[in-house]
Amino acid sequence: MSKVIQPDWKSQEYHEKKFNDLLKGKKIKKVEYLSKKLAEEYMFYKRPLQIIFTDGSVMCLQSDDEGNDGGAAWYGYWDGDEQKETIIYTI
Repeated sequence: MSKVIQPDWKSQEYHEKKFNDLLKGKKIKKVEYLSKKLAEEYMFYKRPLQIIFTDGSVMCLQSDDEGNDGGAAWYGYWDGDEQKETIIYTI
């Protein structure tokens, strides 16, 4: 009889693998702000940016893991040799 190994839900490796499996290789179709109608439905005071992928999946920025409101994201990138950053903000 084989032993069933339970995943370690608190390990960083578990979560990194989970989110790599979900997101790695995805292609972005478009980005748009959450509609006013959906923001009201979700009881959000702020409308966050949504990333819509070509396979129909969506990533919506939230203020926390419970979905209490729309949230911002920090974005860092390189422009030639210069490191830059911006905030993807809510409206």
